Amino acid sequence: VECQIPLSGVTHTNVCLGIGTTLHKFIDENGTPIFLSCVSYHLPQTDVRLFSPQTFHQLNGGESRLCNEGRNILMSLPRGHHINIPVRADNNLPALDDTYCTPEEIAEAGPHMRSNLAASSLSKLDFFGDLRTLRDYRLIKLPGDAADNMPTGDPQHYFNFAGPSVASEVNQNLSRAQKELLMWHLRTGYSMYHLQQLMKPQTFKNEDGSKRILPPIIKVKYSETPTCEPPICESCQLARAKRRPIGVTKSKSDPDASTIVDDGAVGVGDFVSTDQFTSSTPGRLETGYGKEAVSNRYHGGTIYNDAASGVIYVENQVSLNASETVLGKKRFEAWLYEQANAEVTHYHSDNGIFNADEYRRDCELKGQGQSFSGVGAKHQNARAERAIQTIMYMARTFMIHTALHWSSEGASNLNLWSFAVQYAAWLHNRRPNKYTGLSPLELASQNKSDHRDLLRSRVWGCPVFVLDASLQDGHKIPKWKRRARLGQFVGFSREHSTLVPLVRNLRTGFVS
Repeated sequence: VECQIPLSGVTHTNVCLGIGTTLHKFIDENGTPIFLSCVSYHLPQTDVRLFSPQTFHQLNGGESRLCNEGRNILMSLPRGHHINIPVRADNNLPALDDTYCTPEEIAEAGPHMRSNLAASSLSKLDFFGDLRTLRDYRLIKLPGDAADNMPTGDPQHYFNFAGPSVASEVNQNLSRAQKELLMWHLRTGYSMYHLQQLMKPQTFKNEDGSKRILPPIIKVKYSETPTCEPPICESCQLARAKRRPIGVTKSKSDPDASTIVDDGAVGVGDFVSTDQFTSSTPGRLETGYGKEAVSNRYHGGTIYNDAASGVIYVENQVSLNASETVLGKKRFEAWLYEQANAEVTHYHSDNGIFNADEYRRDCELKGQGQSFSGVGAKHQNARAERAIQTIMYMARTFMIHTALHWSSEGASNLNLWSFAVQYAAWLHNRRPNKYTGLSPLELASQNKSDHRDLLRSRVWGCPVFVLDASLQDGHKIPKWKRRARLGQFVGFSREHSTLVPLVRNLRTGFVS
């Protein structure tokens, strides 16, 4: 990869013109040639090749230690090979001669090597290495049977990830239908049983008693996907575990009561439940580069749940005081009017900040009524409490799944929770009800959706490739320059189409 990195020396500054993977030839204790790859910097001014055992061992394992009273270094490789490197008496540095590889050796060993940039902190620069190869590819013994023993690369596996996905083709424990179902579950966060309903034609009763049949919302690749046994999702098991109370019985929801509107609310905005949540881990802002002071980050937020439609709106807040809560309330009311052409007429909440003079004064100016739960009676504000649980469960699952599969490049940073909760609310508002077939946004807007937004959903935190900015503007770039960069998907913006996702720049942290 071409670059311009100044390296300051004692007398002058050299310039590194490139970073890449070099092939080094060693002879082990048995006289067998061993070929090792390592991250290297290209400095035209130097006449030696530097090999870093520390970097090699960090990427591949093994160890190096001084032996023979400091007269040589024994480099132990992961597969049991040992390389003796003598320490020169004239400069007290370990050095080897004849580590250069001939063109024939490069042609034979090169195709079996992988770029070490993908496993180092420079992985964002690796647009030319084969990221599909596994850790065992990196150490090749020539000549012999190394090429014959290499496993087949998995196209869904990138070395930046902690491990291959269970939905990978190489996993024989799940059927192809279960893998497809699991992939949709990871994309949407919906229950697999609910997803299977969305994959089948659905029959619903109209108010006049007639039946209507809707085609499947999700078109599957395999006919057995809607009826297969749902697999276990590791992320859900880790994110949604809780203590099971003793003596509690399970109950099922009543289909006939699924369309009943609570508390006499007959229209969108007639009854809105609201509550606040806090986070001990500050969340980064949507703007900037994620380097703002801790005091200027999100420390919680306010959640709004409309009783008539079920839509959920999340407003992240730096402070949970009355002034910022009122500003968030205004943004929610503007969003609801834009989506449903409706105004809020009544709020139900706990006491606390919603009982503050500034908040009550804003409600009085707009002619909005207020009601409150009793002290310590959180069950009286069950809709808002349940909305918080739903969104937080989904967001936590998204973040744990990302942490399990992509632990580098800041992809699993906990301060990204602010994006995860917004994406969870975005998905919730587009989830069709299993009894009515209508999503909360459809009920709010009174418009039938084609669900193209839902079908465009992606796994939160997954890698995406972004076209070069010059190409986006219609300009040309050098022929051999990379045409895209790797980023991280963190959701969709409220102000843009779902054709334009929010992507975090792995190098700068900027979200655009």
